[in-house]
Amino acid sequence: MDDYINILLDALEEHDREYLGWEYFTQMEQAMEAMDTLEKTLSHEQKKLFQDYEEKQNAADDIRGRALTRRLFLLAREVYR
Repeated sequence: MDDYINILLDALEEHDREYLGWEYFTQMEQAMEAMDTLEKTLSHEQKKLFQDYEEKQNAADDIRGRALTRRLFLLAREVYR
């Protein structure tokens, strides 16, 4: 039953540039600039720790985003039945 939701989630991710908008990309660019500036001040060990943090945070953000989107699809399905 959830397979169609995974298909929809994958399609949304593939086309995210079409609907995220300039504000998102502006914010992401600013975040990347801030991260680059911070990274220049870190030692090798701190860079490794920061990279580990980033990987874990990105994985958590992905899980949260997919879970919220899944719930939205399920809610919409219930509303429109």
